[in-house]
Amino acid sequence: MNQNAARVSPRQYLDGMDPRVKLATALCLGPVVWRLGPAGTAALTLFFAAGTIIAVPRSGYGSGAVRGNAVFVALWATAKCLFDIWSGMAVTTAVFESAVFGAKLLTLIFLGLVLAATTSPRQMGAALSWALTPALGHRAWKAALALALLVHNLPLAWTAGAAIRRAMRLRCPDLPFARKPALFATALLRTMSLTAYDRTMAVAARNLDRPEAWRPVFAHPWRGAPPCFLTVGLAIGLLYLEF
Repeated sequence: MNQNAARVSPRQYLDGMDPRVKLATALCLGPVVWRLGPAGTAALTLFFAAGTIIAVPRSGYGSGAVRGNAVFVALWATAKCLFDIWSGMAVTTAVFESAVFGAKLLTLIFLGLVLAATTSPRQMGAALSWALTPALGHRAWKAALALALLVHNLPLAWTAGAAIRRAMRLRCPDLPFARKPALFATALLRTMSLTAYDRTMAVAARNLDRPEAWRPVFAHPWRGAPPCFLTVGLAIGLLYLEF
């Protein structure tokens, strides 16, 4: 028994955790990360960067999701830095604050990627259904279905986007840069809309459009709660130390 437990990899441990624990941890850490100072932000950025390296590359998102989000964060941080300098802020201060802003945004993205990569849409929907049942009653399954479809569509959108960018490089190498965003957005929307019917049929074929399909059943209740609560506690401790 102990030998089998010792063979569990970090990725397998993350996959086997109770989705309620992971969802609650993400919801608690989100506001804390946004209020952390520079030192706490750097610590959590490194922590969740390690989690992303463990969880994301072998998931449906792939390493392209990490690169794409890193570019997104770099663009926003650069834009903030330029606007701060334009408004009269000192260059060193603007660069420092923009770097902290980018690190916070990247940490939140890493947190979301780890959650999505280690939790199936069905598990996440069941966790949300369990959490919303006291407030919404028998209608909680509709919110669970909506969240499951959203999470399911994210890796599909990343895959479609990568394919479209590759096709644009091969077929339109001389396309002006100003036309690339519009062409990419049009192709992505068309691709995702064409698969909407297939997703609708899949939901109906698996009887996921019924409340019975979203009754919360968890194979390992509250597994992973101690390390997740410890992580939240340490993040809150960093928040109080910096203030």
